[in-house]
Amino acid sequence: MATSKKSRKKSKQAKKSKSKKINLPLGKLYAFTVAVCLACVLAILFSSVRNGRSLIEEPSSTEKVEKMPPSKNDGRDDGEKDVGGKAKAPLGHSGPMKNQETQGGGEKEKNRLAEKAVEKEPVPAAPLFSVPQAVSGATIVLVIDDAGQSAARTKLYASLPFPLTIAVLPRLPQTRECAEVVRAGGKELILHQPMQAMNERLDPGEGAVLGGMEKDEIYRVVRENLSELGAGVKGMNNHEGSLITADYEKIGYVLDVCRDEGVYFLDSRTTSRTQAVNAAFARGMRIWEKEGPYIDNDVSREKMIERLFETLDYANRHGRAVVIAHVDKSAHILPRLLAEMYPYLEKAGYTFKTPSELE
Repeated sequence: MATSKKSRKKSKQAKKSKSKKINLPLGKLYAFTVAVCLACVLAILFSSVRNGRSLIEEPSSTEKVEKMPPSKNDGRDDGEKDVGGKAKAPLGHSGPMKNQETQGGGEKEKNRLAEKAVEKEPVPAAPLFSVPQAVSGATIVLVIDDAGQSAARTKLYASLPFPLTIAVLPRLPQTRECAEVVRAGGKELILHQPMQAMNERLDPGEGAVLGGMEKDEIYRVVRENLSELGAGVKGMNNHEGSLITADYEKIGYVLDVCRDEGVYFLDSRTTSRTQAVNAAFARGMRIWEKEGPYIDNDVSREKMIERLFETLDYANRHGRAVVIAHVDKSAHILPRLLAEMYPYLEKAGYTFKTPSELE
């Protein structure tokens, strides 16, 4: 019996000893693994602090700018200051800007490196337009039709830095305002005289010369339209008017008004059957005609560039081009395009004139 108890006791001790031998190494391995992980975390934190950078900080301003879409004003607000003279926060930044005076040395070094990273050598801008050299001082006469609806859009053309002519329609809501804008801008003012077209369903507008009118009525209507524009009107051209300009007698009556009022006539050539030149010759008058393309028949920047280069080609072959565009039709594209292109045209030797300056 005693022997049996001793045997059971020894068996229990053996099992306990065996359990210790098994569990002790596993405990040490677990502790060692935890210690290694903690050491790695501490090393990463130490490295981050030493480099002056937090693991959870936001991306640098340089990284933000690279990812932001272009601003609507082509970057012209870069470096803009507010009323107090303090730099504005970068676009898209919702929090306050850090005070550079209170930043640590590591933060200043980071900003210096970021600024250096975005520094680039200035790259000369490629020419926007490859303009052919003018032949013998080729002349461009640009006439902008259909002013009268919007003084603001008319001003876009009146503000351009070269001579041009603006034709104002009569009896429209802003006829007088547009005429004043043209005068204030130092541009040549002419009447855009409405006339009936071959297609009689087209309405030429108020103050038009119509096919059924007699001489006295034509004379009265055209003189009233000239008077509405005020002082300084140099000439007139036809708005639509293929029916009238093709009528030797009717266009002759219009030319009588031009002669008596001391203004020139520019034939917009809305029909190849125009009789304006013949009627003028019979009166001993000289008139002008459109010579070259309509610039904005297709209202797109690419197409208008094509028409402008056609104008240059025409001017180089014939000595001058007299071309027409329209205020309201292309005001969102053409004025800016002309402003961009003008320095290249001037450098290439092209001359801009108005019809009254032609010889």
